[in-house]
Amino acid sequence: MTPRWSPPPRSLLPRTLLLASGVHPRRLASTEFTEVIPGFCTPTAAPAELQVIARVLQREAGPGSVISHATAAEVLGLPLPAVQRYTILKQLHCTVPPERRRRMGPQVKVHARRPEATRRWLGLTMSSPVRLLSDLAGVLTPLELVQACDALIGPVTARPRVTLGELTRLVEEATPMPGIKKVRRAILAARERVESPKETELRLLLIGKGFAEPGINVPVRAPATGEQFRLDLAYPSLKIAIEYDGDWHRTDRARFRRDRRKDDVLHELGWRVVRVTDSDLGSPDDLLGRLEHLGTPRLRACR
Repeated sequence: MTPRWSPPPRSLLPRTLLLASGVHPRRLASTEFTEVIPGFCTPTAAPAELQVIARVLQREAGPGSVISHATAAEVLGLPLPAVQRYTILKQLHCTVPPERRRRMGPQVKVHARRPEATRRWLGLTMSSPVRLLSDLAGVLTPLELVQACDALIGPVTARPRVTLGELTRLVEEATPMPGIKKVRRAILAARERVESPKETELRLLLIGKGFAEPGINVPVRAPATGEQFRLDLAYPSLKIAIEYDGDWHRTDRARFRRDRRKDDVLHELGWRVVRVTDSDLGSPDDLLGRLEHLGTPRLRACR
């Protein structure tokens, strides 16, 4: 008996091609396949990547559209709350000129807007940084918006980068649009070199509680061994290092060993290391008390 044909994992193919390749209509209507945009299906067990779906949407279902809102943010790798991610919403966002607006099924949220500046990446035309942040301002909290700004100007090289100075200028020069006031406030709190959303949250917590703004990803070199480290947050003049430990710091044995070695070297160099977990961010009293005890500088001391 000839085995039945199945499409490759993570593929996204037209329904017509799947039917022509021998996929029975009953199979196509079953949970084996998911129609992610009108007329295009992907294997449910191994679905196509978001950027692939967005590329087919832009090329086939909505020529001339711009990938926007949470879809553009996720393709760029910006941090988003789970409720805004594609795996939860199962909905794409794109923007088209008002005269070309049309329904593309429940899987696609179509926004109507006049043509404006865009950016190209991974074969996609996406919203410009300022427009993207303004769109996100309507669904993100102030903290989440700063986290998105930090990521956009951060050290990650796998996306088009804009500097804090460039982004600040673009935001200041932007014409009035929904969300731009929130973006201008977020940019004031944004910083370069931030490597994770939790670093942003921790930095803003410290500043909000009256501590001086710490340095971000401060480099430290051990003269005796030549080892080099980066400190998530630090007050170099007082040799106070603050390191955020996600779950992977505990479950990844190699990472755990590197952290212990890092602590040992820092202690030998006279640094005092404060390690912070997600529970500390939720209930920060003990963390703040320890920082106070270490003599962490307050904002008033820097004026």
